Amino acid sequence: MSKLQIKSLKGMHDCIPNDISIYRNIENIFEKLMKNYSFQEIRLPILEKTSLFSRSLGLHNYVYNKEMYSFMDRNGLNLSLRPEGTAGCVRAYIQNNLFLNKILNKLWYFGPMFRYENTQKGRFRQFYQIGVEVFGYTNISIDIELILIIKRLWEKLGIVNLLRLEINSIGSLEDRNKYLIYIKKKIGNTKKNFFKNFDLNKINFFRLLDNKNKKIKDKYYSFPKIIDFINENSLYNFKKLCNNLTALGISYKINYNLVRGLDYYNDFVFEWTSDYLGIKKSICSGGRYDNLARCLSKFSIPAVGFALGLDRLVLLLKNNKKKDVFIYKNMIDIYIISSFNNKTRLLGIKIMEKIINYFPNSIKIYNDYNKYKNLGKKIFKILKLKPRIIIIIGQNELNNNFITIKDVVLNQQKKVSYKNVLDIVINFLKKN
Repeated sequence: MSKLQIKSLKGMHDCIPNDISIYRNIENIFEKLMKNYSFQEIRLPILEKTSLFSRSLGLHNYVYNKEMYSFMDRNGLNLSLRPEGTAGCVRAYIQNNLFLNKILNKLWYFGPMFRYENTQKGRFRQFYQIGVEVFGYTNISIDIELILIIKRLWEKLGIVNLLRLEINSIGSLEDRNKYLIYIKKKIGNTKKNFFKNFDLNKINFFRLLDNKNKKIKDKYYSFPKIIDFINENSLYNFKKLCNNLTALGISYKINYNLVRGLDYYNDFVFEWTSDYLGIKKSICSGGRYDNLARCLSKFSIPAVGFALGLDRLVLLLKNNKKKDVFIYKNMIDIYIISSFNNKTRLLGIKIMEKIINYFPNSIKIYNDYNKYKNLGKKIFKILKLKPRIIIIIGQNELNNNFITIKDVVLNQQKKVSYKNVLDIVINFLKKN
């Protein structure tokens, strides 16, 4: 009886080596940016108490009600796979008393998030995010710094022209509540004609503002915008932020229907979107969440942050043929053929270790232990991997006390003694 092939779960995808090289390079570039701006890394649990998200996202939030992976553990504790990183980072910031150290208020993290949602291109149920959170600042300057960080990342990736910055202000929680009362009343007066199929007690009216349904979008076109309801201080800060972005040469579009999918945001919110993914999609988004710490603790700590979707970013790079920039020019630096017998393999291992000891952090060596019948065919296949150097240790080399080293780039080949191998490799690499 044949065994059934086990495949990955829907929405849970494998990152194969060719893609990993792209992910890794993005992460490396981002990590260097974080050092430039004095951010420090934090590593957070994938599992949290479900109550963390019920208090941060809100009981009526769509993510909390429809997309969470939640379950009871053996002790009856209600746990959830994290659907986003901000709530966990705020929890860690407070729990570990990081607010007592002014230097530890700029944090970043990386890892998988989980949401049970409809899968499509660039959208998975397990997806990877880079998150950035800053605590303790009320001044809009830190908001602008985050925008500059993201823009610098796009520039380093060569895709700044493929993305557009959209911004909005949703004011304070009080402003939002006033607006929602108005919207409910407006919808209540028209529900017989348009919203007759909706349960008005279950609608997240705020999320309807950026609903993708064309009929709903058209209906809201004539409604007043939330920015017409925000307080004077929020409006002043938003105008000041816009002026500063202009002064710094950062292009943006004010999208008055832009709101964030998570309920803890206030005032400034933003998204970086692209039209080069087949349909318009957000790749990076964030904003202020000055009230979240108060929802989770006795502390009131202003905060701002963003999350960057790595899966969509990689898809954007692939779609626009930018991936070549991030794949290593040489998957392998040195390819060792030492497959004739145990003695040649042992010598190959010694040579490999000798070279790695000299280049501990910057060399990629593949030692091939499999036997081959035709050396010419073997080398032909190896050349497709684009190694810089091929080292051959066969029976002939072993009998005559030499090793063959081939410089692929310069098309040069030498026969050298074991003790001179490292010097020749160094010399070849210098030329390349």
